[in-house]
Amino acid sequence: MKRAALLAALLLAAPGAARSAAPGDVTLAGRGLDRALANGSLTVDEASAYRADLTSSYATLRKLGGAREQNLAAVLHDVALQWRSYTSARAYALFSMLQVNGAYFGNRAAPTGRTDVADADGVVYRFFPGQGFQLHPLADAGALNAAVASKDPDRTEHLALALLDRGVGSDGALHFEYYFPFGGGRPPWTSGMAQAVMAQAFTRAAALTGDTDLLGEAVSIFHAIPLGLVKQLAQGPWIRLYSFDSEIVLNAQLQTIVSLEDYAAGAGDTAAATLAAKMLASAQTLLPRFDSGYWSFYSLAADESPLEYHTYVVQLLNKLAQRHPEGPWAKTSARFSLYLRQPPILKLGAPPGTLYPRPADGYKDVAQIRFWLSKRSRVTVTAAGRPASGWYSHGWHTVTWSPGSLRPGSYPATGQAVDLAGNAASIALPPIQVAWDTSPPALTASVTGSRLSWRGTDPGTPWLDLRVLLSGSSLHRTLFLGRRPLAGSVTLRLPPGRWSAALVAANSAGRRTRVPLGTVAAG
Repeated sequence: MKRAALLAALLLAAPGAARSAAPGDVTLAGRGLDRALANGSLTVDEASAYRADLTSSYATLRKLGGAREQNLAAVLHDVALQWRSYTSARAYALFSMLQVNGAYFGNRAAPTGRTDVADADGVVYRFFPGQGFQLHPLADAGALNAAVASKDPDRTEHLALALLDRGVGSDGALHFEYYFPFGGGRPPWTSGMAQAVMAQAFTRAAALTGDTDLLGEAVSIFHAIPLGLVKQLAQGPWIRLYSFDSEIVLNAQLQTIVSLEDYAAGAGDTAAATLAAKMLASAQTLLPRFDSGYWSFYSLAADESPLEYHTYVVQLLNKLAQRHPEGPWAKTSARFSLYLRQPPILKLGAPPGTLYPRPADGYKDVAQIRFWLSKRSRVTVTAAGRPASGWYSHGWHTVTWSPGSLRPGSYPATGQAVDLAGNAASIALPPIQVAWDTSPPALTASVTGSRLSWRGTDPGTPWLDLRVLLSGSSLHRTLFLGRRPLAGSVTLRLPPGRWSAALVAANSAGRRTRVPLGTVAAG
């Protein structure tokens, strides 16, 4: 009855046709509130407040279109997905997030780039295109660290308490959850790195404010890490950047080490200190595998780091070098820093050979230019003022250059590579030769019995269109053999009688060659 009344009220609140999945999400969220109220997870006042948020957000959604509607509907769907588990903290986190999105998209256009917003408590929500503003624990941990750095105890305490209201307790640990699907992971999911930074931030907040309860919360936040957020490798423990994923990410491990060392020192947590030391050892063992010799790898999958992550890793290496001068951190930081200033290396493979763009038959119409690249860069090949470019990672690649309507000739060419940091390198390429196919194919052919054999030479065509002309007394016949390779043989289906035969071969430009075959007869 309550669910029906809620949906009826929502439909009356906003005229017009219902948006695709939104009514179903509203019904599901309402069912979740009923369920949580019945099992004691929510109080009557809490459930009533969240129904009001649901009503307001859906009414706003009904008035929107385009990206604003899409993003708000996505957040509503995320809230509805958790309908079976509206605990007090999770429901507060979800419906607060819905309220923030309803207020934003009800008054403003969707952002076009990365955007963070903070609510009245300073809690941070990060925009993801098509997914709205999402509660973002790592960004919130950063916000709490920033509050501590401002040396404002009131601001720090206020934000810390607001974050605690959104932390989900389980098995003696406090988890900060993400509520949107990401990278194949289904929500709610957590991040080992975010938990470590949050534990660090709460330890610092406790020291600034003198609130020892915050230090106890930092311990609970850390306890979430050993409960499934550490992957055991042969080399030692590695943090799970995402709870649903096993990717071995360098920046996540380094940041976790720094954060856990700070937390362990502030909280006097020997278990955290031991884990941080083991992580440091495994990071040191695997560190060379994150170095391509020209740039850093984001993960052990050998995917090159985006610029922001490369520079982030340099910063983390510098911090570790200060704390652990005996390790490889300073040398690796210096090498990675050098990569930020070194231009990429571009090497050419075998030249493409002469092009025959006319006719456009899919054969030698464009130049396939092979090259080797030292690190991720935008590579541009230019000839006759015609560029061809794209982003490429380290290793061997092919760029396709088209002559378009260029006339036959020899065209000087250059190759340029510009890496993520803006360093550029250029090389001269062999001139690109462009020709038009204006000559008939060179052809030899013979018939033995009824078996025809031929061999053609034509640099501008991949096939020959063959036909055999037969003439005898006053009769003429044509055997159409269709497109055939430049060399081959086929058994002819000759009509009865003796015939004077000739093979006619046309290339893709329509140029023809005729070769007499002599007299042939059906067997």
